[in-house]
Amino acid sequence: MEDIIFPYMLNEDYYDNVKSFADDFLDFSKKFNFKDDEETLAALCIGVYWYLYGTTALDLNSNIHQALANLSEYRRAFPEDKLFIDELRGKLLTRFLFKPFKKNNEKLTEENLELLINFLEATGDYVDQIPHFRNFSHNLDDCLGLTKWFCKNSSNYLGEYTSNLENYLEKNHTNHLMEEDVIFFHGHELEYHLNMLGAEIMNRLFKADFEKRPRKAIILPGCMCSNTKKCKAKEDRLGNVCTFCNPECNVFKITRQYDDCEVYIVSHESTAFKGAKKEDMDELGIIGITCVLNLISGGWKSTNLSIPPQCVLLNHVACKNHWLDEDIPASISNNQLKKSI
Repeated sequence: MEDIIFPYMLNEDYYDNVKSFADDFLDFSKKFNFKDDEETLAALCIGVYWYLYGTTALDLNSNIHQALANLSEYRRAFPEDKLFIDELRGKLLTRFLFKPFKKNNEKLTEENLELLINFLEATGDYVDQIPHFRNFSHNLDDCLGLTKWFCKNSSNYLGEYTSNLENYLEKNHTNHLMEEDVIFFHGHELEYHLNMLGAEIMNRLFKADFEKRPRKAIILPGCMCSNTKKCKAKEDRLGNVCTFCNPECNVFKITRQYDDCEVYIVSHESTAFKGAKKEDMDELGIIGITCVLNLISGGWKSTNLSIPPQCVLLNHVACKNHWLDEDIPASISNNQLKKSI
């Protein structure tokens, strides 16, 4: 494992550093008079995505946007056709949306925001963010003001955790071409930092509602298992449940340690909460464990279902689906998990 290059790697100082970053960011954001911190986060997301993807969004053909958006919707409705749909989406995404980063200096107008949303919709990676962007009504110039500060300062707080990202992407620059996660895999450092900051802001936003819920659930990704091929977890309505087949497995340890919580294994972010019923939406508060680039989408996916979330980050990526040559067991900060509960 010492020889593996990870796109990000956390240490025990991470949670203190991201808290300091969030304090300073939210203090700076007060000058723009957003109605609350959730609108502030939406504004920053819009600004960062416009900065990173605006030039591509402006050039995106409307027919390609519609084709990719329809395929993404079809994939969610008919998961049994995933392989066929993903193959087609991968080719279209690589051909029309995957372009080298080019700094975008175009003005963010209402019309251009709609074009940006079209791009995000076409990728299929921002489904749960888009409703917040469509309902955004604040001055769009303030999105760019936030983004300018964020771009200038994020590496000072969080750069050490993504210091290997450039090397990782250079080493793997041909990976995932013609695959449906090509945009996701080649994410820019600013998008990592945006999700780190976003998770901290969301944890603050939804902490009080989370604490009021009578049921608490820890949602673990499949990469937390010590051996995904031999895992004997049983399927349940909200995810797979550990059957305690391996005492060395992190899922085993977490399920035993937090026996007052429900613990579920979810194979992919897209399948989370598929079995949720009204009683879950009324009673459940969740702690989601995920890798960095899924943080904001996962948090808003949960709140869109009226389930207040808290988040703990994986210390590093661990699965071969997106990131590595082979699966390795993922780990988290147990201290942070305790604090979250």
